[in-house]
Amino acid sequence: MYVCICNAITEDDVHGCLSGGGCGTAKEVKAACGFKPGCGSCTKRLHAMVSEYRTASELADALTGGPLPLAAVPDETPVGAAADEIVPPAPATETGAAPRTAA
Repeated sequence: MYVCICNAITEDDVHGCLSGGGCGTAKEVKAACGFKPGCGSCTKRLHAMVSEYRTASELADALTGGPLPLAAVPDETPVGAAADEIVPPAPATETGAAPRTAA
């Protein structure tokens, strides 16, 4: 669905700027998406979308204990292993070392 008809900006464009573009405010989204002054009817919807994204992001951080650290993703599945058999690495402890588990 279009957020801004004057500039042909869709909800997907705005979500892309918020999630991957490093934008956190309506002003930053407008700059990243290329909003030009128009009728102004999109402003209320854009502010609502930014607010919803921030609320969801803060809730996810509160539930998980903060944003997850970046981790390397393997390039390919090991030979002979099914994708559902791959176990992700254990989360790091406060000291930065992975916890030991009994074999």
